[in-house]
Amino acid sequence: MVKNGPSRPGARQTMGGFELSRRAEPLTVTTFRHRAAAFAAEHGAGADLVSDVVLAVSEAVTNAVKYAYPFGDPGTVELSAAAEEGWLTLRVADSGTGFRPGTSGGLGLGLSIIARLCDHLRIVQEGTGTQVVMRFVLV
Repeated sequence: MVKNGPSRPGARQTMGGFELSRRAEPLTVTTFRHRAAAFAAEHGAGADLVSDVVLAVSEAVTNAVKYAYPFGDPGTVELSAAAEEGWLTLRVADSGTGFRPGTSGGLGLGLSIIARLCDHLRIVQEGTGTQVVMRFVLV
């Protein structure tokens, strides 16, 4: 079941979570960071976990803003979140170019930071775009 929240473009409230979609621009990093922090706190995350969620989401969204779309392409980035069975799950997704040929075969600095902050990290590239799925144990 999907509930429609306040009439904000690109926002959907779902049972136990939310979905947002915004232009891939620097202001989106701030918007998504604040929404992720509030969501984590609302679901019982302590200050340290909220800080980890904020940094991980900031890194994932920054990567999408900086690297997903070629210059001049007004792409979007999405943030969705869910809280269930003791886990917070946050997904940052874009429909950009993905990891381009010639880039490092390992994780970049931002993805390495995310991997250290969350309890489970999954990076999905199917077709166009990238999804970064981060899971945190609620403690």
